[in-house]
Amino acid sequence: MNKTKQAIIIGAGPGGLTAAYELLTRSDVVPIVLEKSTYMGGISRTVNYKGNRIDIGGHRFFSKSDRVMDWWLEHLPLETATAQPTHINYHQQSRELKAAIPSSASTHASEQTMLVRPRKSRIYYLRKLFDYPIRLSIQTLSNLGVLRSIRIILSYFRSALMPIRKVANLEQFFINRFGRELYLT
Repeated sequence: MNKTKQAIIIGAGPGGLTAAYELLTRSDVVPIVLEKSTYMGGISRTVNYKGNRIDIGGHRFFSKSDRVMDWWLEHLPLETATAQPTHINYHQQSRELKAAIPSSASTHASEQTMLVRPRKSRIYYLRKLFDYPIRLSIQTLSNLGVLRSIRIILSYFRSALMPIRKVANLEQFFINRFGRELYLT
């Protein structure tokens, strides 16, 4: 009896679709992708509305892994205005990407490329804008206020010096990593 191996993948976002593709091309496992919505891409989906591209979620794509970045650029070549290398920066990491498809290529080709666009993401909290990803800066501390900042810093040191020993859930993991006060914030 020939039994087919199957894998159930929940979600047709980049992670789920990548897992399905890799299983199909590198193994004898047949993936079954389950997606709740009628669209693929998760919050990394870009909608084309009346000729305008609109990102559904506040997503950016950057991996510290060269293997992951190379995989994506192999499947979605970089679209740029020139053949000059493009630099992307994220989380204090930088990477040079070589252009594969000029932006003057056909509309169909541009639908199958990785777009690089300058953007700024921010979080609106406490009636103030915080840069995202959040980083420790004078502006962040000023937005949080002196007392809240002190509580966050003391809570962080407390978690660093006396972490929860037996981490049983994600909440405890985050409290150990960032301190209770920042976790609650």
